[in-house]
Amino acid sequence: MKKVLFLSLLLAVKLCSGQQLLDSASLDTVKPYESITAADADSLKVIKLDLHKQKLTAFPEDIRKYTNIQYLDLSKNKIKTVPSWIGELKSLQTLVLSKNSIDSLPPEIGNLPNLKWLIINRNDLESLPPEIGNLTNLRYLDLWENNLDDFPNDLAKLTNLRWLDLRDISISDEDQVQIKNYLPHAEIFFSPSCQCKD
Repeated sequence: MKKVLFLSLLLAVKLCSGQQLLDSASLDTVKPYESITAADADSLKVIKLDLHKQKLTAFPEDIRKYTNIQYLDLSKNKIKTVPSWIGELKSLQTLVLSKNSIDSLPPEIGNLPNLKWLIINRNDLESLPPEIGNLTNLRYLDLWENNLDDFPNDLAKLTNLRWLDLRDISISDEDQVQIKNYLPHAEIFFSPSCQCKD
């Protein structure tokens, strides 16, 4: 019993000091904080924060204090911009920004060394910053239904990417081939190609 208690205490200390990243199965079992008020009361213990459908118009600045956060869901809000300080959340593994009004990502998005899941479908993205190529642990990228018309060749650096959704985006045959060449190990989903090049 003492050994179990000691191991639980050790895990809690590691989580609070930012040294322990959870695997996806363990992260799935963590109960999320569902309000900034609750999270602020225990900022170092915030591993998972779910603020979807909260009518937010901006990233809450308080999130910046949650240095051990590994999962952040801000989907189905009215957020227009992603702040540059997003790059300070070094333990972040999952970032869900679906159904907002985001038109660009800051270069600092590339400063998230542990990011594995980036879900930013149904937004207004027009391009991706070249720094997205720095997300070398990224495995899942969902860009479905955005306004993207430019894809940086830095996508080729995403060697661990296994799933990319580009459906409902007008992409020419030529660009689809180029994206497939960048990411030969990823399963990529396109809508039928457009004749969008002159």
